[in-house]
Amino acid sequence: MNSKKMSEREACIRPLAEKGIADAQFSLGEMYENGIDGLPEDGSQAKKWYEKAALQGHAEAQYALAWLYDEGEKIPENTDKAIYWYTKASDQGHSMAHLGLGVLHEQGLGIPQNYALAARHFLRAAEANLSMAQLWLGRLYEKGLGVPKDDELAAYWYRRSAENEDNDGQVALARCYEQGIGVPQNIHTAMDWYAKAAALGNEKAQVKIGKKA
Repeated sequence: MNSKKMSEREACIRPLAEKGIADAQFSLGEMYENGIDGLPEDGSQAKKWYEKAALQGHAEAQYALAWLYDEGEKIPENTDKAIYWYTKASDQGHSMAHLGLGVLHEQGLGIPQNYALAARHFLRAAEANLSMAQLWLGRLYEKGLGVPKDDELAAYWYRRSAENEDNDGQVALARCYEQGIGVPQNIHTAMDWYAKAAALGNEKAQVKIGKKA
């Protein structure tokens, strides 16, 4: 360790992490990932400490490690390892891990494309009220990919996403009202949802209500 003075938080957490306390290892990994509390942003150190906690079954660390491998910005991208750690975390009910697996299955990234598995993972995350998962699940129902085509369920999940302030979900729900997909056609309600999305910066919605993108 270098001679720089440790922050109060690091001085508290590092000894615990070095003793093998998983929560402390996870916290130290977060500090390195985000470059906070006096530590430099360091992906390799973040990976090191996340992995120590993940190997002890720490679900948050498993997800964080999977995301590092999936994103591939702070450490080299490795989809196989991302899938492995997302799966470990999802087995413990981690909703964001279910979302990550859903996206990989839906897009066929590093694994065969499988809409049915994507839908299962999106459902688990959507039931945990993750707006992005609700949006993805709505799309699968609207297109009939991996699930029976069901416009009413598509609109239902778009609404859940929209009510959680996801501007893409708001646009999807607005389109349902505009075109009568799974809900009675209602242009006024459609424009209300487009306006909500536009206020959150959604360019498609801004175009719809006549604003410049």
